[in-house]
This record gives sequence, C-alpha cells and structure tokens, in this order.
Amino acid sequence: MTAYPLERLDYAHQRPRRDMLLMAIASAASVLFLLISATAKVATYRVNPVFLIPLMWLPYLLRHKLHLHAIVYAMYAVAILFHDLGAYGFYQHSPFPWSYDIYVHYYFAIPVTMMLFFAIAANVPTLRGWQVGLTAGLFMMGFGALHEIMEYMTYLLLGEERSMLKPSTSYFFDTQRDLTNNLLGTSTALFLLWLFFLLRKRRAV
Repeated sequence: MTAYPLERLDYAHQRPRRDMLLMAIASAASVLFLLISATAKVATYRVNPVFLIPLMWLPYLLRHKLHLHAIVYAMYAVAILFHDLGAYGFYQHSPFPWSYDIYVHYYFAIPVTMMLFFAIAANVPTLRGWQVGLTAGLFMMGFGALHEIMEYMTYLLLGEERSMLKPSTSYFFDTQRDLTNNLLGTSTALFLLWLFFLLRKRRAV
C-alpha cells in the first residue's frame, strides 16, 4: 500500500456538518483564551489571545487542505488551552507530580503530529505509510526546535522578566527536556495512528 486510504475517512456530504463542528471548537477555544487572559495571575499571559486565537483558527481556515478531523482538532485546542493555563502559575508551581512543562510539551506533540500526518498523507499520496509518519515526525520535531529558538530570542530581546525563558529559575536542561518530551509525544502519536489504521485494515478484511 503506497498511502493510507484517507478517502474512507472523508466524505463530501459530511463536510458542512464537520465544518460547523470545527468552527464550534475554534469558537469555544477562543472564548476560553479570552477568559483565561482576563483572569490570568501571570501578567505576561494577558496578551496571549493575540497569538493563540490566530494559532487556533489557522488550521480551520486550511481545514480542507489539511484534511482536518474534528477529534484531532479538538485535541489541538486542548493542547493550546493546556499551555494557556500556565496563566495561573502552573509552570512555576505544577499541580502534577512533575513539572507542568513536561506534560505540555509531551501532549502538544500528539495532536500536531496527527494533523501533520493527515495533511501530508492527503497532499503527497506518493509517500508510503511509514514515509508519511517519518515526515510528520520530522516536521513536528522541527517545529519544536523552532519554538525553543523563539523562547531564547524572547529572552535576548525582552529580558528575563518578560520573556518565555527564565534561566534563573528554569530547569538547567529545560530545552533538552522539552525536545525529549516532544519526541515522546510524537512517537505516541505515530503509534496511535499505526494502531488506528491497523484496526481499520483488520475490520475491512
């Protein structure tokens, strides 16, 4: 099989209903971004909607090209919201056993990898299944690396107080840990996709 049978997952007559669902997800997430911004305990998060709302709506605007699925898009919305909850100081005082940053970087990679996988599979049908997975994984890790570079640039341009990077209080190997958790999340996403298509294939037999 040269590519995953994505046509089985997308039917033209379902698009209007799916588009409405995607719009509802984006709208609900946008409202939550605004609410979090208005009640943020960390001052730097009050401007987050300026960045997060476009980040939320961009996949929607490209939904047909990306072959966007509602479940994956909802997972993506949760990932952004998960990060935005840092407005309440969770990055400084994690409500979980480990650093909040670990969970955010791990989980964020899962829906992004899935979105990339379906987009690549739909637009580059000549790639085999494992090639689609590898390409999606490499793109996801590239985005993770760019994010870490952006964090460092905010530190250079804005100083530690207003930047995304806090060297005096952050874990010494913060960048390495973030990328490692991105890799674990990416691997989890690719395993889940492999399992999903394997089960579909067995049902079709």
